[in-house]
Amino acid sequence: MYNIFSSYIHEEMFNLNTVKIKQDILKLKSKDKGRTVSNYGGWQSKAFYDVDKNLKSLFNKINLAVKKIEKHLGLKEKLSLDNYWCNINYFGSFNRPHHHPYSVVSGVYYISIPKNSGKIVFMNQSLDSFYQPIKQYNKYNSTMWSVKPENDLCLLFPSYLMHYVEPNFNKEERISISFNYGF
Repeated sequence: MYNIFSSYIHEEMFNLNTVKIKQDILKLKSKDKGRTVSNYGGWQSKAFYDVDKNLKSLFNKINLAVKKIEKHLGLKEKLSLDNYWCNINYFGSFNRPHHHPYSVVSGVYYISIPKNSGKIVFMNQSLDSFYQPIKQYNKYNSTMWSVKPENDLCLLFPSYLMHYVEPNFNKEERISISFNYGF
């Protein structure tokens, strides 16, 4: 047996100073009222198209991780950053199911992730009603696959992959940076 039409989720720890990045995001939030896209509650910054000087080391590492995905996918052209934005989810805040159209690779870098602040959940809608009953779920028959985030983790995934973020049930805020890469 072989697997066809498989998706990837790439995880990588970066070993960066998340305290400084968190301070910069909180300062940004004090100047930016934010926007609502997939977020319910919480705060999401406007989209940025040029990397801020304080985030250069982060995006240098993300660029290296994206190169691994380019190789994995066998792409002819190099991917480049389309945009990025900052997220703060307060108690009860979450992100509705969504995908990232017009991009190839999307991702999230986790900066401050307290316990019980919500997993990211990927949805395989093609299997929603196909397999019944399942004895044991695995990557071939699951309709959902979740990843428990942690501080300093970078997660890359196909932009077309539908996903959502569970509610933050911690009084501490959950802080991350999301991004898209395309041609």
